[in-house]
Amino acid sequence: MPRFQLFEFEDQPWIPRPVRQAMQSYLATAYRHTSLPQCWAECLAPLMKANRMNTLVDLASGAGGPVPLVLDELRRMGFEVTATLTDRFPNPAATDLQYWPEPADARLIPQALDGTRTMFASFHHFSPQDAHAILRNAFQHRVPICIFEATTRGAALAAILIPLMVLLLTLKMRPLSWFQIVFTYLIPILPVLIFWDGLVSYLRTYSVAELEALTHGLTADYTWQPGKLHAPGVPFGVPFLIGRPAFHAV
Repeated sequence: MPRFQLFEFEDQPWIPRPVRQAMQSYLATAYRHTSLPQCWAECLAPLMKANRMNTLVDLASGAGGPVPLVLDELRRMGFEVTATLTDRFPNPAATDLQYWPEPADARLIPQALDGTRTMFASFHHFSPQDAHAILRNAFQHRVPICIFEATTRGAALAAILIPLMVLLLTLKMRPLSWFQIVFTYLIPILPVLIFWDGLVSYLRTYSVAELEALTHGLTADYTWQPGKLHAPGVPFGVPFLIGRPAFHAV
């Protein structure tokens, strides 16, 4: 199946802030019901041991998504890890984690933000040109970057379950706002928007081969590991890409 560069509502600057935040809050809740955060932490652990850098700089963080869950898993493994979240539309009120207060361009991260860069289920938002720029910026600054996705194009039919999942999981959100309740159950705008964005996420996700192609020209003293991750309870493999300076090889 070819990749489609369609639009997602959450990316649009004209989407009302409460709607964007409600969509992001749902996604953060949904991650608690998958094994992906644990698997992502297991992928990060060898890299963190190798580079002795226990700070994560998360890109395109939204409301934090799975980052708190990944941090909890890493701490159970014995890492004293911290994270700074960044986003084009910062949402610091959604999480207790440290959040970079200014809008952050994932293609050009401020040098003041030093650490292993991560992207959880957000890399597909970017066009091939912008995705390459994100990888190039990490390569140029000689910092590791870890790209993890939660979708794959071959499983796009799974998106038909998203509206049902929104109806089931919204009541498990904490805190749960009246805005979330009204626009999920009484005026079901959120299930529709989340369904569309979820379907598009599947269709925009880069394959393993496409991720590898995006690293073209970024290999001098820098190594890339593309692959597919199989998480318990997730019926399909999801792509990942880990890059690091050669002296951080594990």
